[in-house]
Amino acid sequence: MAELARSRGSVWNWGAGIVALLVVAAAIGLWARHGAAVFFDMLTAGLAYCF
Repeated sequence: MAELARSRGSVWNWGAGIVALLVVAAAIGLWARHGAAVFFDMLTAGLAYCF
């Protein structure tokens, strides 16, 4: 039973790591495509919309 719990934890850790890498890659891609000013404008507009 402990082995199953460990493997589930490992899967969650890998999943969280992959999601974090995708978010960072998306941020770098937006920065490269639109430049810093547009990137920060999009980021602040998105955060303002969420909150």
